[in-house]
Amino acid sequence: MKESYHICFTSHQEVMFRDEEDHNMMLNLMALRAFASDTEILVDAEMSTHVHQNVFTSTPLAFAAALRMSYTKYFNHKYDRKGRFGEKYTYLLKVEGFYHQMVLQNYILRNGLHHGAAATALGYKYCTARDLFAEDIGLSSETAASLSRQEIASYLPRHSEFPDQYQMNAEGVFLRSSFMEIRRAEQYYASPRNYLYQMNRLTDESWSRDQEQDRTGAPITLEMVENADEKSIAQMLKNENGRQFSRSRLQDLDVCHLIDHDLLPRYGATSVYQLTDTQKQRLAQQLQYDFHLPDAQIRRCLVIL
Repeated sequence: MKESYHICFTSHQEVMFRDEEDHNMMLNLMALRAFASDTEILVDAEMSTHVHQNVFTSTPLAFAAALRMSYTKYFNHKYDRKGRFGEKYTYLLKVEGFYHQMVLQNYILRNGLHHGAAATALGYKYCTARDLFAEDIGLSSETAASLSRQEIASYLPRHSEFPDQYQMNAEGVFLRSSFMEIRRAEQYYASPRNYLYQMNRLTDESWSRDQEQDRTGAPITLEMVENADEKSIAQMLKNENGRQFSRSRLQDLDVCHLIDHDLLPRYGATSVYQLTDTQKQRLAQQLQYDFHLPDAQIRRCLVIL
């Protein structure tokens, strides 16, 4: 029997995505693993150090393990890396009740906002937020390219199986609207107006009171979804109003681009994983001097363990 789960896996010591291609591959692998395991994905969010998903499945851990293994294989091959990728355990939370489900979706869709990667939930690119009620809200939907099955397969790992309804854009990325349960996710909001309200609603005690109507157990909270310390949660709540967002602040993708394309060639390396500890320390000092980046960001982008 399929049930609703929140799945989250993390990699806090090294970024999970160093460029756009990495994000694209995660989405494609997500689609393939969903098809292979008969898993329905409602919403997702891919952040620099973690991935959130809400799925309906009878095998949540098997789905997550297969996805992580596929992505690790891709990432290790691309960046000349070895070993397990990210923290060992996958966070799993069973979700029961209409309001519990909607609140979970809210937290996942607002991840870019909570982590200061966008000024609004709809402004973050690597999640499902822009796919719900897209036409009603006035957002332009992604366009499917006219690709044959053979052309689609060329963007995927060898021998990948996928159904005919899966569609790709011109960049070779599966459209969320073709493999995710977008309409099902929309049903929890009933209308585009309520969806926009939920995406802009400040977190307070009313979120828990809403979930009490389900009579299914403890309410889902931001602390529960993010599994973060008090300081991090406090910063997420500050980020909710969007006032602290700065377009000039370098995101992890920007820093990784600087490292991989501008700095690595000076050391004759093609991957950060080929650098010695001494070389990494030199680059860390340069990034700190030139861009005044937070130490934690430098360490995860340079993989200084």
